[in-house]
Amino acid sequence: MGEYTICLEDFVLETIIGILPKERERAQKIKINAEFICQWNPKTHFENAESHFSFADSSNPPLKNHDNIESQNFLDYRDLREFIKDSFAREFGLLEEAQSYFYREIPLCFPQIKAFWIQITKLEIFEDCKISIKINYQK
Repeated sequence: MGEYTICLEDFVLETIIGILPKERERAQKIKINAEFICQWNPKTHFENAESHFSFADSSNPPLKNHDNIESQNFLDYRDLREFIKDSFAREFGLLEEAQSYFYREIPLCFPQIKAFWIQITKLEIFEDCKISIKINYQK
């Protein structure tokens, strides 16, 4: 088995997150940076990928099959991005709640991921700085 890293950089979203009254009333911008170390079988990687996608057609939608993604020999980064984006519809109270959610759910939904870190940054909470929380996960 081999491994590769998916990097998610400067992914900016607007969401309700925080416990201050102003944070609960209107969405604020956050930025996500993350790295995901994935396992893969280099011998079957390309032949299996070709059976799932037509590489000539770049408009293919994400797999949208988080329950059965374990059967894939690769992790479709479009699914990972969509999972993170959709997770923020939960309107977390604390950054720590969001991080706990990702710590628990990413390994369940994406079993190919053997380690990751994810950093969530509040971009608008203070004028003079940004606030981030970063977690690390290792199987």
